[in-house]
Amino acid sequence: MTLHIFAHGLPDPDGPARPVAGRQFDALSELETLAGVSDRAAFWRRFNHLPPQYRVRRGQEALHRHVHDRIAKGELTPEETPKERALRALKRATTAFIEPSDPTAQPLPDILDALARSADAARDAGATALEIIDASEGLEH
Repeated sequence: MTLHIFAHGLPDPDGPARPVAGRQFDALSELETLAGVSDRAAFWRRFNHLPPQYRVRRGQEALHRHVHDRIAKGELTPEETPKERALRALKRATTAFIEPSDPTAQPLPDILDALARSADAARDAGATALEIIDASEGLEH
């Protein structure tokens, strides 16, 4: 990750931000807005005591926590592409298959169907074979 240079103690709002909640942000200001930062200077001033190479990284970690908290509280819906949504559904179906609520039970046909449907939906949404394998933790479809 490229670290921003703090001019007057603040990072460049147009500088790149790391991905969060399944989205890639083109500018740090977009991530600040999503996190609900209303006073940019006050937010970033909290990290001025850190060495320059850690300031933005720590600040972005705090922004990520704010975004995830807002999603958990239902204040914010993460914008997902159809592909991201399909891959997330595939990951959920894989988890239900690998870690069933009753480990002694045989995999139910509906769990296997959900796994197959999720893989097909991800493929139809444009996911690559590697992305599907990653999301399904290597299960063959």
